[in-house]
Amino acid sequence: MTLVVGAVTILYAFRSSGYATPMVRSAVEVHAQMTSAERILAYTEIVPEKGREIQEQPPKNWTERGSIQFNNVSLRHYKYGPKVLKDLSFEINPAEKIGIVGRTGAGKSSLVAALMRIGDIEGNIIIDSVGIEDLNILSTRQRISVISQSPVLFNGTIRENMNPTGELDDSEIWNVLDQMQLGILVGSLPKKLDSECTGGGSDFSVGQRQLFHLAKVLLKRNKIIIFDEATGKVDQKTTAQIQNGIHGVLKDCTVITISHRMAAVKECNRIMVLDQGSIVEFDKPDVLLNKKKGMFLELTEIANET
Repeated sequence: MTLVVGAVTILYAFRSSGYATPMVRSAVEVHAQMTSAERILAYTEIVPEKGREIQEQPPKNWTERGSIQFNNVSLRHYKYGPKVLKDLSFEINPAEKIGIVGRTGAGKSSLVAALMRIGDIEGNIIIDSVGIEDLNILSTRQRISVISQSPVLFNGTIRENMNPTGELDDSEIWNVLDQMQLGILVGSLPKKLDSECTGGGSDFSVGQRQLFHLAKVLLKRNKIIIFDEATGKVDQKTTAQIQNGIHGVLKDCTVITISHRMAAVKECNRIMVLDQGSIVEFDKPDVLLNKKKGMFLELTEIANET
C-alpha cells in the first residue's frame, strides 16, 4: 500500500510540475502588463505645459528683426525646483552674433530652454517687441531654429528632410546645399535628392549632418538661430564651415552660439559669460580678454592649456 501511495504521489508531482511553468509565465506576464498600465496611467496625469491653450498667434512677420530682450527672467526645470537661471536681464540686437560660455552647469542650455519656453519661467521674454508668454507656445517655437550637437536626419529622402512640407522647388534646395558645400556630395549619390536617409542619417558623418541641419535652417528662413554646442563633436574643417555660415549666409540673422570651445565664439559681436545661472560678464571679446581676473579670460587660458 505504501508503495502505491508513493508511486501515485510521484506521478502527480510530475504532472503538477507541467502546470507550474505556464502558471509562472502567466504571473510574469500579468506583472509586466500591470507595470505598463501604471506607466500609461502616469502619462495621463501629466499636466499639459503652459501656452498650448493660448490661441493668440504671432504676427506674420514676427521675428523678422530678431531682437531679444530678457527682463528679470528666472527658470526652474520643474515647479518648486531650484532656479537654474537667476534674474537675467539683457538685450540682443537684431542680426547680432552672441556667444554664451561658462563652466558645466552654468546655465548655458537653460537659457535656450527659457527661449523655447521649457520649464517654469518667471519674468518676461520679449522678441521683436512681443512678449512670448502671450502667444501660442508651438507657434513661437516654430520661429526659432536650434541646432544641437547630435543632429539626426529622419528616415526618408534627402528632399523630404530638407523640404518636409513640399513647398520649395528643388532649385532652392540645391542652392542652400551648395552654400553649405554639400552640393557635390549629394550630386555624387546615385539618386541625388531622392537618396534615402536611414538610421538617423548614419550614412553621413556628424559634421555632414550638422551642415544638412544648417541648410534646412536656411530653407526655413527663421531669423533667430541657436547653435547649442553644435561644434562639440565635429572636426575643425566642419567647425570652420559652420563659422563661415554664421558670418556669411546668416549675416542678417540673430545667432546665439553656446559652446565650451572658446574658438567657436571669438568672432561673435559680444560674449555672455554665465556662472551658476547668473550673468557675470557680457561684452565684446576684446574687452573681456583685457579684463584682468575676468572669467572669460580664465576660461580662455584654461582652453589654451588643454
